Amino acid sequence: MNYTLHSIRIKSSWFDNLERQKNVYQKITYKGLNLYFQLYKFRLHNQENEHTFITSISLLRKETGYTTQEVFELLKKLKSAKIIKLNNVSRWDYLIDEKENIRDRDVLFIVATDTFPIADYKYVSDDYYIYVPLDLFELYRKKGLNEKYFALYCLIKKYSQNTEQKMWMSIVKMAKFLGFDKDYVNKMIYEMNRNYFLSSYRRVKSDGSFFFEHHILDSAKEKEIDKFVKVHQDNMDKLIKRVDKKKSKKKSINIENEWEIVG
Repeated sequence: MNYTLHSIRIKSSWFDNLERQKNVYQKITYKGLNLYFQLYKFRLHNQENEHTFITSISLLRKETGYTTQEVFELLKKLKSAKIIKLNNVSRWDYLIDEKENIRDRDVLFIVATDTFPIADYKYVSDDYYIYVPLDLFELYRKKGLNEKYFALYCLIKKYSQNTEQKMWMSIVKMAKFLGFDKDYVNKMIYEMNRNYFLSSYRRVKSDGSFFFEHHILDSAKEKEIDKFVKVHQDNMDKLIKRVDKKKSKKKSINIENEWEIVG
């Protein structure tokens, strides 16, 4: 199914770095975040709350590829995190039949609660909301990038909301934040650069150590993609050429432990 909106906005606070408690993302995990986005394939128009959806666990299972049990548990997490409510189900055991099976075909009326009117999108500050281009995520899928990349996009986009539109977080910190393996995040960064969704520039600090600055593509519009590629293609190609060279020599690849400089 297609998304009913090209883009949405989620609260920036979902990805806040909280020391003593979990943020929304950490409560729902990358699968919960993906499930939340998939709800926008089932959005009802002309409702009092513009973020109203009619769906079922079986339909969500089909869109996500998750099991019935996973979808059921993820819906619980979304509700517990106070970002959705189920208008027609007051208790979770109502979705369990007499044989203890999940009633996956029952209609669910879901409302997203931690949001605001779509008409107000253009008036909100990026300091408080993350722009999420759902149609760009469809391009991710076509390139073979899974839903973990949706979470990575949101993290980079949130921490790029500065005057320079760049993100400087280390790979180790990104991995810990997202709950992913560090080596896997390295791979994700490579694949994003390879597919021209992200441009990662290697920079040198005054003490001689290295860091990366990441520029994220945030639009699926052809004009914006062309503009992004025109500015960053040389850097992305250089990075991937170096990565592929190391792969051919069967050397360990770590984006933050290489000695050549890109950019």
